[in-house]
Amino acid sequence: MGATRELGGHGVGDDDDSLHGWGNLQNYAAKPMSEATEPPKEVSGTETPGTESTDALFTVVAGEGDGFLLGMAAGDTAGGAWDLGYSATTEQATVIAYELIADGRVDLDRMVAALLEMEGVDGEEPVFRAESPEFRGWLDRARTGRIAAGSEPSLDAAARATVLGVAFRLDPASLVSETIALGRLFHDDAATVAGGVVAAAAVAASCFAQSGLDLVAGVGETVELVAGKMTDLRGASRLESLHDEIRALIPHVGVFTAEEAMTAVGGDRADPLQVVLAGVLLAAPVAPRHHVAIAEAAGLEGSRLGAIVGAIVGARVGIRAWPWAFANDTWFAEIGRRLVRGPNETSDLPIPYAVEQHLMSGGRPGFH
Repeated sequence: MGATRELGGHGVGDDDDSLHGWGNLQNYAAKPMSEATEPPKEVSGTETPGTESTDALFTVVAGEGDGFLLGMAAGDTAGGAWDLGYSATTEQATVIAYELIADGRVDLDRMVAALLEMEGVDGEEPVFRAESPEFRGWLDRARTGRIAAGSEPSLDAAARATVLGVAFRLDPASLVSETIALGRLFHDDAATVAGGVVAAAAVAASCFAQSGLDLVAGVGETVELVAGKMTDLRGASRLESLHDEIRALIPHVGVFTAEEAMTAVGGDRADPLQVVLAGVLLAAPVAPRHHVAIAEAAGLEGSRLGAIVGAIVGARVGIRAWPWAFANDTWFAEIGRRLVRGPNETSDLPIPYAVEQHLMSGGRPGFH
């Protein structure tokens, strides 16, 4: 685990633990958005029929998830895997997000090619930073032309899946199938791949301002769709208790420390599914200082859990300033906006490899 950073804070709204399911927003009052980088859309009452709910939604949920990548990079940075900012965890997310913005799905072959470009297989300088051991092993195999999943338990699948949570926030069935397909490319450990589904489901729920018991209920509803889809993976029997484990989170919603969250889920930090569930508990409350949960997660398991919790919190609070600096924040904000509401175009965005190469060369990064 990398050293974590000392963090300051901002305030965000009040908690609401009323229990309801996917997409049911009528019980939420609109909250102040004065901290948002981009003001919410106004509803004039003269909109074209069929557009009112979309515009009204943005007044309630701080951008419907567009702040997830900012939160992810903030959590990654807080975890300290790379001393100068975010790591390969966030770098992978940008590659996946570009695929989803352009095509609405992840073309796995094209994504692998993009990751290998970042790895410098064409004779260029590699730009991945502070990769996890599991991802480094996958890259080393892929460099030889062998795309093979690793068997080690890992938090990587959950970190990558946060992007899918935003892209498929309106379609739980596709969220599950796409997350499992992406997870299988890198991992054959059932708990690892299932951790990806849990993380994606939590981000999707957070896109619609779900928090507290609502968020846990949203995760539980989505995870029910996993049944029978991973029986061939290593350690599949581990998933037999997953639904009960999610229900068991309910009495613990509201914990604020990593130690409390980890104890509540069973205390096994070697189990990626338990660690992701602890992250969900930390992210569930709407706290006066939204960065605190991210700092707790980063202190527990470093940059990857910091990134996961950051994405969940960021999806809920939207695009806004974070209390600690990290590179390329305006680029991340634009990626989040496009993933949520378009345009479905990346040709006018900087190439991820060029952005990361510029950062590593010491230039002033950013999307302009």
